[in-house]
Amino acid sequence: MNNKFIVIEGCDFTGKSSVIEKLGKSLELGGIKFKLTKALGGTDYGKKCRDYVMENSGKVSNSVILDEMIESMQDMNEKIVSHAQKEGYFVVCDRYYHSTLVYQGIRQNALEMVEERLAKVNLIEPDLTFILDCSTEEILRRKSARNETNSLDPKDKEEIDKIRESYLLLAHRENTILIEVGGKTIDEVCEKILSYCA
Repeated sequence: MNNKFIVIEGCDFTGKSSVIEKLGKSLELGGIKFKLTKALGGTDYGKKCRDYVMENSGKVSNSVILDEMIESMQDMNEKIVSHAQKEGYFVVCDRYYHSTLVYQGIRQNALEMVEERLAKVNLIEPDLTFILDCSTEEILRRKSARNETNSLDPKDKEEIDKIRESYLLLAHRENTILIEVGGKTIDEVCEKILSYCA
């Protein structure tokens, strides 16, 4: 299980943060060296990229946002993932290029352009990407229960439906696994993810 690089993806409010936190605790209990990171905000430079995206989403072109996303992922790869892999760490990443394919690609009718740009930058390929999914109704329920949201969170049922459809489309790609989280506990979701990593 050592030296794995996995990514947790999915629409907002599907429990990604809770699952990643629990995965870290499970790996620690198992005596496995691990690092948790984020594709957008996993490094100091990545945090600057995230701030820019948060402040300028909808105000600048999709291409500019794409540049920020790619630069953040490249910086994370260079400063965290590549070193962690060499040292035998298990890396768990909060979002990665699947999010870029969804938000800057499919949602902007620019999937081909985004795929071409991603292919050119030669990002480190994860061993497995897990897409967490639950019903739109459940996502809306969780959204209403959360006190804080941000400018990138989906606003309504129509937007959530489109984001989910985009992720479901990507779930058929190689080394990508869809996990239905509705009705499951965080522990159950983590156990399922780790079973694929054994």
